[in-house]
Amino acid sequence: MIISTLLLILLVKSLRNSKSKGKCPPSPPALPIIGHIHLLKSGLPTSFATLARKYGPLMQIRLGAAKFVVVSDAKSAQEILRTFDTDFASKFQPGPTNYHIYEDSSFVNAPYGAYWRFMKKLFMTKLLAGSQLQRFTNIGEQETIKLIKSLLNRSKAGEPCDLTAELTEVTHSTIYKMAMGRRYSNNPSQNAEIRKIIPVTLKYAAKFHLAEVFGPLKKFDLFGKGKRLNLTLKGYDQLIEQIMKDYQDNDMKYNCENDDEKDVIDILLETYKDADAEVKLTRDQIA
Repeated sequence: MIISTLLLILLVKSLRNSKSKGKCPPSPPALPIIGHIHLLKSGLPTSFATLARKYGPLMQIRLGAAKFVVVSDAKSAQEILRTFDTDFASKFQPGPTNYHIYEDSSFVNAPYGAYWRFMKKLFMTKLLAGSQLQRFTNIGEQETIKLIKSLLNRSKAGEPCDLTAELTEVTHSTIYKMAMGRRYSNNPSQNAEIRKIIPVTLKYAAKFHLAEVFGPLKKFDLFGKGKRLNLTLKGYDQLIEQIMKDYQDNDMKYNCENDDEKDVIDILLETYKDADAEVKLTRDQIA
């Protein structure tokens, strides 16, 4: 009875929304309740590309109760992210967010406000400033050269190579060195733990399932993914907290007077300790 009533409510809401005359991007014909799910295959980029050829680079997709704007070309994406960034600051909150221990701490999904403006400024002036981007470029080049040398040596020795695994290793190594700089190589066991826990966290956080499609079910952990996400994030939180303590305990040893030598965690902890900062960062926000 509850399911039948729920489906009836969704059907009425769907029909009512379809009659609204609000100015929205072009949209493919939708089915009641499910919206455009029937038009999407497992390879979402391919499905979106096929629809974009017919409905244009900016279109609206409805998945059950959730509506999304799909941008398929660089020019439109640039206009949205630069010209209308404040209008698109508040983004869709996925179902697993209800089981997220960092709820309300994310910058990506934060509503437009003082915290959002502060974090954008921090990214533009420090985290993604010229010196940091150059450091990121140097790290990427070093890791790429290391990979090429490794592949050449294996080729000469006639050894097999799993290129997917190698590229994944390069990606992880590059990201960790960008974030943790010189600390990266000091604790191999800690690095291995990070590599193990982050993919699992992303797996549960990015799962798109029935609860995402039918909004009212979003608060119920129907498949247990929310609980698994919560447990995984608690392990991640303990690890990141230990890393931050290591940084603080070794401030004198790793004193970086030159901004070019500071890594991401250096900058975030420096902002965290700044009593005059416009917004006081929390450790959850750093994590």
